[in-house]
Amino acid sequence: MAKVGKFSNWRTRAIFTEIADSGVDVFETAEGAAFIEQLHAYQVAQLREAARDWGYSISSEETVQVIIANLLSTRKNPDRCPARYIAAVAEPWAYFHTTAIGWLQNEWGIRGAPLENVGYAEYTNLCTNQGDEHGLTPLEDVVDLTFGIVAQVIDSRHHVAVRELLYWIAANPPQRLSYDIDDRVAAHRLCPSLSIEQVIAVIKIARGSRPNTAATSLMGQFLLNDSFRVSESGSHYRALTSFKNAFRAGETGSRMLTDWV
Repeated sequence: MAKVGKFSNWRTRAIFTEIADSGVDVFETAEGAAFIEQLHAYQVAQLREAARDWGYSISSEETVQVIIANLLSTRKNPDRCPARYIAAVAEPWAYFHTTAIGWLQNEWGIRGAPLENVGYAEYTNLCTNQGDEHGLTPLEDVVDLTFGIVAQVIDSRHHVAVRELLYWIAANPPQRLSYDIDDRVAAHRLCPSLSIEQVIAVIKIARGSRPNTAATSLMGQFLLNDSFRVSESGSHYRALTSFKNAFRAGETGSRMLTDWV
């Protein structure tokens, strides 16, 4: 079988833009069929492997169906259209992959577990697009609300990178509270314009800091209450202040992946 050539970034952005503009009709075209071929050749196996790690079995065709359904679900809302956002980022395939992981997590639905028994590391798995079963805020809204807060205390030139990083964090809940070094490096790979210290600062304000992760996590708080105000919580306000200081101090830090230790 001939090897399928991988789409260039330009071609990738073009097909995601076309999906955002034209919707399901794209998949009736030759380029749409080529895009499906790309999914099978370069994405599906990794996504299915990730699902198996959670104890979740899904076929190749089902994986593609989940992807297409999510790409089309919010197409008419520019602020929530994943295809349009993927088309705009520096590394569209990398961002697409982390987004698709989140879609599969939503499909899996750990949400059947009682909320009071769920640890912090699982909170994003509980957050589905609907969010109604447990009264949780939809994951996209959690990211938007978190970004709305942190964007106020960082320079605007970092906004795109920080927003992408927050989406990655939401789509990749920590497997343990120690935040494995590989997890941090993978996050930094998505946004190389940030320094190591800045990536750590974003992870901490999003996920929370030990020993009181629940009392310092913006994502965790917005998951439970989309009307939450930082000014109403002393611990979150202090965490935001620490984030602001750490992010600014990290401006001159290393941006080299090889410097993670």
